Amino acid sequence: MAGERFRAPGWSEISAVCTDPAYRRQGLATALVRTLVTDIRSRGSNAFLHVQAQNTGAIRLYESLGFVTGAAPTFIGARVPDSPRPRSVNVPETGTLIEV
Repeated sequence: MAGERFRAPGWSEISAVCTDPAYRRQGLATALVRTLVTDIRSRGSNAFLHVQAQNTGAIRLYESLGFVTGAAPTFIGARVPDSPRPRSVNVPETGTLIEV
């Protein structure tokens, strides 16, 4: 599976690229990402995505498709005052890959 999540002027994020382990190494993720990049480009935007630094297999795939490493994002949690406290989220070091 794969989809788009965040859009900003000129940019669209590819998100949730996942392949069931039983179906890996068949080119499914490659086909999905290429399709999304084609759709994003057809709208006049650029594609980007986030990947965990330790996910070397995904990084190799994305780099083979023309993505390059950009800045590491900063994640910030926020809540409305007097609302229940949000659950704790631990986000490992990540990098942003930008399609070129």
